[in-house]
Amino acid sequence: MKLKEYYNWLKENWANTGLVLAFYLTIFLFIFVRKSNFPAFLILLQTPLYLLHEAEEYIFPGGFGRFFNRDIFGVDHDDEPIGPGFIFAINMSYIWILLPLFGFLSVLNLQLGLWIPYFIIFAGVSHIALAIKARKLYNPGLIVSLLLNIPVGTAVVLYFMRAGYLNRFFINIHFLIGLGLNLLLPVIGGILFKTYKKKVKA
Repeated sequence: MKLKEYYNWLKENWANTGLVLAFYLTIFLFIFVRKSNFPAFLILLQTPLYLLHEAEEYIFPGGFGRFFNRDIFGVDHDDEPIGPGFIFAINMSYIWILLPLFGFLSVLNLQLGLWIPYFIIFAGVSHIALAIKARKLYNPGLIVSLLLNIPVGTAVVLYFMRAGYLNRFFINIHFLIGLGLNLLLPVIGGILFKTYKKKVKA
């Protein structure tokens, strides 16, 4: 296969690949990292946990893009204005590149990865906000958010507070980075929605 063919394959199968990767990453981290560098282990563990979050959003039961378009934007399309290309680009950028990169950097300097559990918490909280806005009890990603992302992320932040890596839970640079990265997503989504409405009018 050529590089472009690999890319096209990944674009179609990234969520399924992520689910398998989450399994192997978790085992690897528990065996090789947990005892040698527990703080970095906690940071790195956030990536496979979020891959499970993606699995609920896009595999079991999936349909997060459809939910966002129909129940948040109120349009009659499954793939517009939030389409597969945008979903792939955001998840690759945030979860497949940014989280692992700063997770590995945290091995060298833990301060570089302390924003990650905050990001995980806010990503989970956003699903609660979406459920309220859509007036629905469920949206794809909510269960993992409630059972894993929010409680684990919170426990990790509290651990770092007790260990002296953080002075406070709220209002610190790591808190603001995690929040800011999450707030950037609805801003981008709003731009796509405005572009879509202009296209429809045209």
